[in-house]
This record gives sequence, structure tokens and C-alpha cells, in this order.
Amino acid sequence: MRLGCIFKTLTILGLSTAVFGSAGWFGYQLIVKPQQAPPGELAAGKSAPPPDPSLPDFEKTMKVASGRDLVKTRDALERFIENYPFSTKLDETRKALGKVNSDIFFSTVDSPDKVRYEIRSGDALGKIERKLKTTGELIMRCNNLDDPRRLRIGQVLLVTPADFSVTVDRKTRVVTLFNQGKFFREYAAQSWNVPAPKKGTEKQPIAAKVTRKMAWRDGNPVNFPAKEYMGSDRWVETSAKGYAFFTEGGQKPVYGIGIAPDEMEEISTLLKQGVPVNIK
Repeated sequence: MRLGCIFKTLTILGLSTAVFGSAGWFGYQLIVKPQQAPPGELAAGKSAPPPDPSLPDFEKTMKVASGRDLVKTRDALERFIENYPFSTKLDETRKALGKVNSDIFFSTVDSPDKVRYEIRSGDALGKIERKLKTTGELIMRCNNLDDPRRLRIGQVLLVTPADFSVTVDRKTRVVTLFNQGKFFREYAAQSWNVPAPKKGTEKQPIAAKVTRKMAWRDGNPVNFPAKEYMGSDRWVETSAKGYAFFTEGGQKPVYGIGIAPDEMEEISTLLKQGVPVNIK
């Protein structure tokens, strides 16, 4: 019995190291090994989970994050997540990275991934958005502008390329955005009211797309760039029946996922018609 347990453990360890390298070893030590220990050994404290080896680097990463350089902070957080996929601090790091990603994206902070555009004679918001292949709403918000009629020749605009996709996790009720295939930010649902899946399809993924965006103020629809648009209740509808995102506490559709107001305004600004939505 004991020899069989040892052989099984060595087999799992060998496969983990061969397939996943150091990440597999770390995952085994932190997650698998403690679960395999006999109950008596756990009770005696002989097989307590080993210390998380990522903690020293996590402290260093958070020290970088306490500074004012957002780009360095983003790079440090991304590096930590890449190096320690099994860290007990992974959720905390992803949350911090999402906040930093938003702060960089929606600001005039320069970064290597942003496109610089100098306004020329004859430029208007619609013309600029076609040149940059983005939306006027993103151009305005990323550059802290409130009136598209006040663009001036020689003014430099900074815009991050936007190629978003969305994943909706039905188990955790978390909405995750990715930009150009990289993690951008997670948004926890404040309310969840989607149609019950048909029997036998609960675990089947759903491939959908953003079909329409809407904004409401006092029960009336408003459009960008009207003054009433800022701070309005937002809807983002998808081709998956009942899967819409809306501002929690505001006007809501029959079915949908409620998101905190400031986060929903962010989601609405980032997404455009045709963005892929994966529901798992």
C-alpha cells in the first residue's frame, strides 16, 4: 500500500516536471502534494503546505507598484504573473494589473504601445477615428477631451490600439476583457440574471459577439457625444440571448449581467460592435 502510494507520487512528480517544467514542480508542491498526504500526517502537521516561493518577488513587485511609474508597474505585474502562475497572490496581482491597465489606457500617460497622432488641417473626429481605426469615444476619453469641436491643429493625441475580446465565466460570474490577446481587466458581476440553459447544455461554451451599445439618461436614449452621455446608464448587448451587460442600479434590460457604474462605463467605452464574446 505504502509502496504504491510512493510510486504514484513519483509518477505525478515526473510528469509534472516533464510537461510543465518549474511551473509544474511549483504547482505540485503547492497544490497536489498537500492533497495526497494521508489524513493522519496532515493532522500531525507533517505535510503542511510549503511556503509560497513567490512571496519574496511579490513583495518586490508591490514595492514597484507603490511608485508613480505606471508603465514600470504594469511590466512588473505582468512579469510576476508570467513567472508564478500558481502563486497564492495571483488573484491580487491580476486585480492590481487590471487597475493599472485601465489607468494607462484612459490617460495621456505615454507608453510604447500607444499611437501618437498630430492633428492636421482638415481633421475632424470622424476622420481621425478612421485613420487610427478606433472610435471617437475612445479618442476623447483617452485624451481627457470633452468637446470634439475644440480639437486644434498641432495637438497630439495618444491612443492605445483596441482589439478587445470578452470572456464571461458562468461559474465565477466574472467578466474578463482581453486586448490584443493579453489580459486587460476583470469585472465582477453585481447582479446576475441570465436565462437558464437548456438541460444538458450547462457546460457548453457559447460563442457570441457584441451586437449593440446603448446609453440611457432618465429613461431616454442618449448618444455620444451629447453632454448627457457622460455618466449615463450603459447597455452592451450580445448575440447570446439574455447575455447583455448593464449599469447596476440604472435602467436595465429584461435579462443581463449588472456591473458597477464606473466599470460598466469603462466596458461600454472599450467595446464596439462585432467584438467577440466567449461564454464558458
